[in-house]
Amino acid sequence: MFFKLKATARILTVSLLGLTIPHQFATAAELPVSLGSAANFSVLAGSTVTSSGATIIKGNLGLWPGTAVTGFPPGMVTGTKQINNLTAKAAQGDLTIAFNDAAGRSTAPVPVAGNIGGQTLPPGLYKSTSSLEISSGDLTLDGQGDPNAVFIFQIATTLVTTSGRQVILIGGAQAANVFWQVGTSATIGTASGMKGNILADQSISIQTGATLQGRALARIGAVTLQGNAISVPVTGGSGGSGGPLVTSTNLFVSAVSPITLNPQTGLFEQTVRIINNSQSTINAARLLVQALPADVRVYNASGSVSGTPFLQYNLALPPGAAGDLQIEYYRLNRRNIPQPAFIVQETTRLSVTATGPFIKINRNVQLPGGRILIEFSAIRGHRYAVQYSSDRQNWKTATPIITAPSNRVQWYDDGPPKTESKPTPGSRFYRIMVLP
Repeated sequence: MFFKLKATARILTVSLLGLTIPHQFATAAELPVSLGSAANFSVLAGSTVTSSGATIIKGNLGLWPGTAVTGFPPGMVTGTKQINNLTAKAAQGDLTIAFNDAAGRSTAPVPVAGNIGGQTLPPGLYKSTSSLEISSGDLTLDGQGDPNAVFIFQIATTLVTTSGRQVILIGGAQAANVFWQVGTSATIGTASGMKGNILADQSISIQTGATLQGRALARIGAVTLQGNAISVPVTGGSGGSGGPLVTSTNLFVSAVSPITLNPQTGLFEQTVRIINNSQSTINAARLLVQALPADVRVYNASGSVSGTPFLQYNLALPPGAAGDLQIEYYRLNRRNIPQPAFIVQETTRLSVTATGPFIKINRNVQLPGGRILIEFSAIRGHRYAVQYSSDRQNWKTATPIITAPSNRVQWYDDGPPKTESKPTPGSRFYRIMVLP
C-alpha cells in the first residue's frame, strides 16, 4: 500500500473562480526584481524562524529584528546564520526595497484571480487584487525559449498552494526569475514543489515535505518550516556563501510512505515516488536523502554527494511518468527514524563496464511478498555487482554497485530501480561479480 505524506496543518479549501488566460500577450518584457543583499539568503524572516523535522536549507539563514531560531538541529543550514546583526538588518532593508519594487510594477499587468492551477502562463506581470491559489492542478510557467524570461505575480493578500501541487518550468524558464510578491502571507502545502522567490509582507509557512527552489523572504513575520528542502536557484542573484546553486528542475517527489521496520531483514524501509513533470524524457534520476541522524545509514545507497547519500533511479522516466525508489535504512538500536528531507535531481545513467571473477552465492531465497534474497560472503570495503538473467546468456547488472559493509552481504531484488522489473518465482538467475 502506498501513502502520501499526511498533512500536519489544515488547508482551507475555497471554491474560487478559475480564470482562463490566453497563451499570448502583447506585453513588454519585465526586468528581474533586484533583491540586493537579500539574494544571499535562502530564508530570511522578521520575527522568528521555526523548523520541525529534517529541514535542509541550501544557503544562508537570516533573521532581523527577531532573535529566535529553533529546530536547527535536527534541521540543517549549509551556509551561515545571520541573526539580529547588521548583515541581517541590511538584507531586510533590501528586501523591503525589492518588495516595493515588485508591488509597484505597472506595465501591462495581466489580471488573475482565484485559482490559477492547471494553466500555462507566458512571461509577464500578473496582478491579483485579492488572494491567489494553485489548487486545481499544477501551474506551468513557459519561458518560450528565453532563459532570462521574468514572471512577477503581484498578490494583494495571500498565496496558497494546496497539497501536492507543483510549479513546473518549461521553455527555458528559471526559478531565479520568478517573483511572488505577497501582500500578507504565503502557505506552501504539504509535498508541494514550489519555484521562485517568495517576497511576503508578513509570514511564510512551508508545510511537511514541500520543496522550494528559490527563496523564502518574509519582511515582518515568521518563516515556519516542516521537513523541507530549500535551494537557491542558479541565476538572478548570488547564492552567497551558503553552498552550491541549483538548476531548475521539473523532477518532484510526489509521495512518501511511512518508515517501517522489516523484521525479515532488520532494516527500516521507505518507498519514495518521483515524477517527471517535464516535457522530455529523463534518462536517470537520483534522490538525495538529507538530514538523517548520525547513527542512521542508507544501507542501499548508490553513492554520495558531499557526504549526502543518494539512491539512483537508473531507468528512463518519460514525460509524466513516475518511478518508485525503496530506501533501506540501518540503525543498530532500532529506534524509529525521523522523516528525512529529499531532493531529486536529473543525472546520467550508472553503468558497469569492468569485469571480474565471480563468487559463490550462499543463499537464494524467495521471500513473502515476492522479493528475492541473495546472500554471499564478502570482504569488507570491497565492491561487488549483482548480475541477473532470464536465460543465463544475456546478463544485466543491477544497481547500485555494492560496497560490502561486512563479511556477509544480503541483497534484495525488489524490482525497479535495482532491476528492470519485479522478479517472479523461477524467472531469474543471479551471479556475483567482484569489481576492481
